[in-house]
Amino acid sequence: MQQESKYTLRSYTLSKIILFLLTIAALAVMINTNPVISRFLFGLPVILSGFLGIAGVIILYQGRNEPIDEKKIIAFVVNSAMVLLIFAILLSNTLY
Repeated sequence: MQQESKYTLRSYTLSKIILFLLTIAALAVMINTNPVISRFLFGLPVILSGFLGIAGVIILYQGRNEPIDEKKIIAFVVNSAMVLLIFAILLSNTLY
């Protein structure tokens, strides 16, 4: 009988939301009609996806005993990349 992977599914759903938010941020940069509005339309999804990435890594850690499948690998890569990105943004803003 196959075990249900509820933590992996939750983390995978968060990674899909992160990718959607990053798409919105990329579209805001490409459109760029008003720099002030574009700054908010870019910054808010990136910061929000960073926090969702941290939550996704925590949820994925809770499901560490679940079987490894492609959803778990995709969720791990996307969430970990967002955690690294948000820490790089915070580090660059505090140092420079």
